[in-house]
Amino acid sequence: YLNDVDYYGGFEQEELDQLFNAMHANFKAWVSGFAPLAVGGDMDSVAVQEFSRTLFNIRPDIALSVARTIFQSDVRPILSRVTVPCHIIQSTKDLAVPVAVSEYLHTHLGGDSIVEVMPSDGHLPQLSCPEIVIPVLLRHIHHDIAT
Repeated sequence: YLNDVDYYGGFEQEELDQLFNAMHANFKAWVSGFAPLAVGGDMDSVAVQEFSRTLFNIRPDIALSVARTIFQSDVRPILSRVTVPCHIIQSTKDLAVPVAVSEYLHTHLGGDSIVEVMPSDGHLPQLSCPEIVIPVLLRHIHHDIAT
């Protein structure tokens, strides 16, 4: 997630620190702002309400610890060890993962891979637009990219 010299992950360390500070200061307010952005919908949508509910069921200290672990992790050095065929499915507009990350994965994985960028918003398109995601998943399930 963290930008680097030759890598665009989407976040600078200062932005991640602000995210962590917001979670720590007022978890409820953070969820209310984060959920619509992550899902790609407004607060009135069922998908956003459901995602918000699941976040509110997590203790704030645990949610912060998980967020730190996720956002500060860097698995780029071991991508070449992944040799199984990978289907990389990406939203066009993902708050957390820019399209450049899917291309980076495709280029640096150790095995065959294929990228499909869906015309969808949010990090959780399976919630916000299942009508787009389901056909894509089915197509990839039936498409063997192994050589």
